Amino acid sequence: MKNKIKGAYYQWLIFSIILVGVVLINIIGHYTSYRIDMTSDNRYSLANGSVSYLKDIQKLENRISIKIYLEGELPSELRSYRNSLEEKLKDFKRYAGDRIEYTFINPNEGSEEDKQLLFEQIYNKGSGVLPMEIKFSKNAKETKLMLWPGAVLSFTLNGIPQETVVQLLPGTSVDRPFTMYQMPEVVEKGLNDLEYNLISALRRLSTLKKKKIGFLQGHGELNQYETKIARLLIAPYYNIQEVELQNNIHALDDFDGLIIADPKRNFSDKDLYLIDQFVMRGGDLMCFMNTLEINKDTLFRQGFTHSERKNIRLNDLLFDYGFKIKDNLIMDVNSIPKFDRRFKESRVNWYYQLLSTNSKHPTVRNIEPIALEFANQIEPIKDNVISVLTSSKNSNYTGLAPIVELNMASNFDETNPILSSQEKITNDLCFAATSSGKYSSYFNNRIVADFINNPDAKFLKESKTPANIFVVSNGTFLANTYRMSQTRQGPKADFKGFNELKMNADDVALNTKRAIGNQDFFLNIVDFVMGENYMLDIRSRQIDVREIDKTKIQIFANFYKTLNLVLPISIILLLGVFLNFYRRKRYKTN
Repeated sequence: MKNKIKGAYYQWLIFSIILVGVVLINIIGHYTSYRIDMTSDNRYSLANGSVSYLKDIQKLENRISIKIYLEGELPSELRSYRNSLEEKLKDFKRYAGDRIEYTFINPNEGSEEDKQLLFEQIYNKGSGVLPMEIKFSKNAKETKLMLWPGAVLSFTLNGIPQETVVQLLPGTSVDRPFTMYQMPEVVEKGLNDLEYNLISALRRLSTLKKKKIGFLQGHGELNQYETKIARLLIAPYYNIQEVELQNNIHALDDFDGLIIADPKRNFSDKDLYLIDQFVMRGGDLMCFMNTLEINKDTLFRQGFTHSERKNIRLNDLLFDYGFKIKDNLIMDVNSIPKFDRRFKESRVNWYYQLLSTNSKHPTVRNIEPIALEFANQIEPIKDNVISVLTSSKNSNYTGLAPIVELNMASNFDETNPILSSQEKITNDLCFAATSSGKYSSYFNNRIVADFINNPDAKFLKESKTPANIFVVSNGTFLANTYRMSQTRQGPKADFKGFNELKMNADDVALNTKRAIGNQDFFLNIVDFVMGENYMLDIRSRQIDVREIDKTKIQIFANFYKTLNLVLPISIILLLGVFLNFYRRKRYKTN
């Protein structure tokens, strides 16, 4: 009898301990958030760059408030997205602490007057959150649902209230609502971009001091219209300003970075001296340039044209830093065809319009191939110069200052391939490279008397601070085209109806649905050179959406259906048999 009481006591003790343990685990789990991400692409974890940035946010004096207008009765896909968004914000708070606070708001709550007032406030005349309209059938009737899939972030910086908007999912026009069939794809893309969009918005809002980047002018560089998209991309994060040297020794003193995009005219010794000393002081340099001039009008009119050396001398400066830009052109079978109605199917193979083979460098990791037309070969001649973009294995280079033919593809076939040799020299040809560190001045053994003898010049023979240099042997990969028209208000710049840094114009004309990575590449270059490396990790993050293998489904579907039905029942039956056997044996012993 005593043994039975003692056994019952221990059973109740063990049960109580387990019960208390479960309750404690639930209480701890309610107040803490911890997950183990076992996915191969770490889709449920924050990127290292995000973690680094969020830890820095802890140092802010004021809190960042996030209002998300995605709440209420939502379709299942959007409900799942909303929950993922909340999980992401919880992860943010784990590293940023109480510097981030967020609230989910249902904009469809309240009286009609209150809702209309809130809609106008959220929309903010088109500069705020854009509405999303979804069309679906309910009880055999067509119904429309309007949502506001965005967030408004607010923060007080130096006593001044700041506000920015992040569009989490795309808005729709009144006459083109989304259908429920489109929602899985829309939501999937939104989930992929979620972390980047949120971190970008936080960055726009909380940057205490923007670094200053100059777009150099005065040598035929790309103008403000040709770099409109590029400037808009980096303007939220950097202070952008055009700069002309004009023999002013202090022209670059206030700049942290300098972009030289597609120069066409000669650089004087004084110009080169100012750029050289800018680098010696630790200024970061981005050079996007070709050494050859190709007249496209002549090319399309006559079918061929002579290339001419630009002789702008900037390449001499870069040579001293370890970048040898040759006066040739790279040809690559991995290229974008040229749209031309004179050819069959309005297309001609155009080996000069390269599609890059991306390296493992962080500026090109996990982004689409970059499209560049008429790129020169870059030969790294110093150990600290790293190749970033290269041609494919099926590529070659021309002679110096070649004749460019529109029908060049007809010169190559199986008996005369574009790759004339299997040697390494004709493979992996570099057309973008970078270096970091300290440099020796280009003017160590050269004299620019007007400047060196000037007491204000403070000539530096070597870098006093490490600098970053990035060179792309194409000056127009970041450019968009435009056309000037006359209106009553004066001249107006008209732009194409698509983003030329995400889609190539020839691909669009040929109705080829191919994305290019020029936009991400340009953003990555600027962030990399300016020391904002954490953004590269976030921007290049790729979560693969794996398609279901339909063949395996057909083969194994019935097996797994049967297994799911039989296995639980079998386990219960076996457990019942075991317990029955155990009881009989126990009572038989007693």
